[in-house]
Amino acid sequence: MDTQRIKPKQTLWKKYWFVIPAMLFVFLAWRLTQTLGDASYMVDHEKLVTAKVEQGLFLVNVRATGLLKPENIRWVSAQVAGRIEQVFVKPGAKVNLGDVLVKLSNPELERELEKVSWELKANKAESNAAYVSLESQLVDIENAVVASEYSYLSAKLKLDAETALMEQGNATVSALDYQKSQLAVKQQLQYWQAQQQKVAKMKLTMAATKTAQQARLGLMENNYQRVLAQVEALSVTASTSGIIQQVSLELGERTQIGSSVALIADQSSLFAELQVQEVRVKDIKVGQVVHIDTRTSQIAGKVSRIDPAVKSGMVQVDVNLIGNLPSEVRPELTVDGLIEISNIENALFVNRPVFAPRDSQVDLFKLTVDQQFAEKKQVSLGQSSVNKIQVLSGLTVGDEIIISDTSDWQEHQQVLIN
Repeated sequence: MDTQRIKPKQTLWKKYWFVIPAMLFVFLAWRLTQTLGDASYMVDHEKLVTAKVEQGLFLVNVRATGLLKPENIRWVSAQVAGRIEQVFVKPGAKVNLGDVLVKLSNPELERELEKVSWELKANKAESNAAYVSLESQLVDIENAVVASEYSYLSAKLKLDAETALMEQGNATVSALDYQKSQLAVKQQLQYWQAQQQKVAKMKLTMAATKTAQQARLGLMENNYQRVLAQVEALSVTASTSGIIQQVSLELGERTQIGSSVALIADQSSLFAELQVQEVRVKDIKVGQVVHIDTRTSQIAGKVSRIDPAVKSGMVQVDVNLIGNLPSEVRPELTVDGLIEISNIENALFVNRPVFAPRDSQVDLFKLTVDQQFAEKKQVSLGQSSVNKIQVLSGLTVGDEIIISDTSDWQEHQQVLIN
């Protein structure tokens, strides 16, 4: 006979155990909704960077980095070939015009100088001897002129005496002797005139010979001076006063004509070469005020030139420095430049957010008054400066916005700040 089993009665809490977790879940969901509000994303407050909108004078500046460059800079080059025998200066040394920088050696030039020097002396001696010989000949001819003159005068006196006797009818002078005397006078006169012409010709010859000798001597003198200048050029000297920036040669090195020896810069006249981003160059004009920061001092300047070429997205802008330069400045010193573009009165502006270009409309997150939420707002931006940007619309004075990177939650309209 079967035994009847009695089923135990189930308690109520075991039958409806799931009700309590469900109510707890609903409560937690309600609390989360109350906490988050309309926010669909939560961010950590410590990871945010915020800034408040300000109103006032907005200075539009462009920041750029660059180097100080000398206005007067010269490469000193070798005028002759040679080997470096001595180097008298190092970079940073101050030199004056004419100071010896490097000494070269070239034995061939020195031997050539000695050769042309002796050739010049020998040619001078030969020319002098030839001219003395011509002068001696001239003296002999001039003496012949004097002798012929005396002979002519003597014959003329005799003829005059015989002419007087003939006119008186004195028979002591025969007609034949008288004719001989007349012939002798004519002969002596012609001889005298011939000697005078000979003197004139000799003087012309001497003048021509002297001109030819001077031309020959001049050619040899020029050759001597050329070789002498080359030997003197073995001492390479500073072509201007300034500071040595670079010495390109070392002891024992062989140099050729035109090889660069040293770079000299005038440290008292410097200008700044700034590299400006291509997109900002359109705002820069010649004459704008620039503030140059050397990390130690501030120097005023003005834009003097804007390079028309673009290199690697950068444009070179030259700045003339105004006033006395600080003692620490030197060529190739790295500096920062702040170029004043314009000043906007009574403008709204804020620290520049990440990914907020000038003259654009962007979505920025504005903090609520209790700073528990951040709501997305469309903002129109205008001019930008170094680290600030103008606000045209979408924000008012005192609004606080997030300026750090919000790209991870840009699709959300409201975020909770934890």
